[in-house]
Amino acid sequence: MRTNTIVAIMSCFGLMIGVGQPALHAESEDTTALEEQAEQTHPFTFTVYWENDSSFLKPNRATDRYYTNGLAATIAHQPDWADGFADMIPLGEVFDDTAAGYVIAHQFFTPENIKARRLIDDDRPYAGYLFGGMYLQRSNGNTFDHIQLDLGTTGPASQADHFQYSIHSTFRADEPRGWDNQLHDEFTAQLSLRRKWRHDLNTLELWDHALDQQIISQADLALGTVYRNIGLGATYRVGVHMPDDFGPGRLEDVGDATLMQSEQSGAYAFVRVSGRVVEHDLFLEGNTYKDSHSVDAEPLVGEAQAGFAVYGRFNGWDLQANYSQTFITSQFEDQDGYHSFGALMLSATHGF
Repeated sequence: MRTNTIVAIMSCFGLMIGVGQPALHAESEDTTALEEQAEQTHPFTFTVYWENDSSFLKPNRATDRYYTNGLAATIAHQPDWADGFADMIPLGEVFDDTAAGYVIAHQFFTPENIKARRLIDDDRPYAGYLFGGMYLQRSNGNTFDHIQLDLGTTGPASQADHFQYSIHSTFRADEPRGWDNQLHDEFTAQLSLRRKWRHDLNTLELWDHALDQQIISQADLALGTVYRNIGLGATYRVGVHMPDDFGPGRLEDVGDATLMQSEQSGAYAFVRVSGRVVEHDLFLEGNTYKDSHSVDAEPLVGEAQAGFAVYGRFNGWDLQANYSQTFITSQFEDQDGYHSFGALMLSATHGF
């Protein structure tokens, strides 16, 4: 049951004046119940995403190359003004629920050999990416839309070099020596559009237990100075007491904040496969307006992700955590095989 400061004060006040006055106490309880019911329609969701290819998140195949670290924090809520703005998203339908969110994120990319000081011509450039953004979401029973605008910077202004130096020094890892070859400072603007469709499947009976099954298909469009691509994908998940959302969130595809989770604790396992046609990738092709190190991007990239999620309610908070590993096909010519990274998401929802 959600509580906030106002409701807590009202509850205490009701208890004090209710001694010897049952009618007033009952009225206070009714008021408190109405307040709690109202606030449940406007929860706030706080989420942290961490992606890394080290042994901590990917003990089965630790590396330190390519997309090597990503960290993001988001806050989402369900304000009334989001209803009007959500109508601006293309391909409108009848949508019952909306949400707005805010994100700040930091990512960095390195070549495979981080010990070399020299420029490695046939490997991807050093690059950092620091950005903040805002997104709108809307959903109905089986359709979900997400639109996001990010503004940021790449280059030394992103502070990715100092961040990696500090982390590697703290954990006595190899010193990254080639950051003098990183991309130059460049202002970035990125627009992302995503639509998902949720399909419920027949219940799966396993060891006398009923398991829910879903397939969540999606289409993506990225336009901007960072990425320009079109993607298609699908997620299959199976578990108990499936949450009323549109699949597990990740850094580049933040979770659904338009609906509440299942009121019961549960868990599910999931597998996601996707592919995209790439027209532009700043972190491979280099700076837009300045000469910089670059490599030739592959036009077709595929991904596979597998993981699990657990969720439940504790002291008025809806909590969720998921862990996964993602495997990506070659993203540029001369890349040494596929790349993979582990990911952890922690999310908490509460009414205030």
